[in-house]
Amino acid sequence: MEQFIVQIKPLTPLWTGDVNKECCTLRETGIIGSLRWWYEALIRGLGGSACDPTNSKCDEKYHCDACELFGCTGWARKFKLEVKIDDGAKSICEAKIGTRDKRKLKSGYKYLVRKTKGIIFNSASLKFLPLREISEGEWNLLNKTLYIISNYGALGASTSQGNGVISITNNSLPHSQSLIPIDKSQKVQELPKLDNFFFYKFNIKFNNNILELINSKVFWTHSKDHSEYKEDWRSWTDVWDKYNFLPIAFHIRDSIRHLENDRDKRHKIFGEAGKGSTVFVSHGYRVDDKTVEVRIYGYSKDNVKDKIKCELKTKIKDKLFSSNSYNNSLSNCTLKYSKNGKDLLEELI
Repeated sequence: MEQFIVQIKPLTPLWTGDVNKECCTLRETGIIGSLRWWYEALIRGLGGSACDPTNSKCDEKYHCDACELFGCTGWARKFKLEVKIDDGAKSICEAKIGTRDKRKLKSGYKYLVRKTKGIIFNSASLKFLPLREISEGEWNLLNKTLYIISNYGALGASTSQGNGVISITNNSLPHSQSLIPIDKSQKVQELPKLDNFFFYKFNIKFNNNILELINSKVFWTHSKDHSEYKEDWRSWTDVWDKYNFLPIAFHIRDSIRHLENDRDKRHKIFGEAGKGSTVFVSHGYRVDDKTVEVRIYGYSKDNVKDKIKCELKTKIKDKLFSSNSYNNSLSNCTLKYSKNGKDLLEELI
């Protein structure tokens, strides 16, 4: 059987959870779901039709452009995906992260504790096996989807909590410049569209080696004031020293969440219990011993994206460190890259 392979390397942990909310390997269903989500956003940005797969009316005879490739009731997906981790998956040590977020309990307010989660590995193969004819236009859009994920977004689930940043080290999918004929009769405006997205990359540079800062226990923790919680600094050391990322997505989200003062808007943008976020934040993946890069992207139509661009560098000090005396540990926070979805679409087509 003809097959095509895309080789990926994770820069932050990947998460494709099972029914028990555990992640011990990469699940094909999780990868396909993520690919489809980005493929749909791209299709909508091009003016085509992509249904909401959780409430779809597509069927064998009448279906949207996304279902044409990924399938729906009565219309099978055109490819099979096999995922193989080349060197064995390693569940990362859970680095417990104290945050400044509070949850109201009967006994009063309690600070939340976040945990890194997912798996990390050196390399994995995504094997695409065509089951029916896939047009040149569909291959082209699938390639563009992978390009967006690897350069600007993330793969898998829990991407608003730091996971899923990857690089593509090899791609043998058929390449073509042909675009799929798109059907503009079924557009759904309220779902994610690539032309509504923004993409930022920030470089966060410290004055000292990051390993030294971890060993000095300078990052935010409330364990000094709340004895029920103890930071596990050994796990911080492991995820940086062994897996090359700094688990600060929660600090970044703390920094930007309250840039929106209106509570209802804030919950709409950044999510709440039972509702997903429209803004996604990565952990800091290693640039060098003193520098990490962080991705912040999303499809919020509110001006919070402009506030993130302008104010993150001034807000992040208070959220990163456990004491103001350590603020001088941060050398600078630089906006390395800024692009909106419309400009990205123009590049892609």
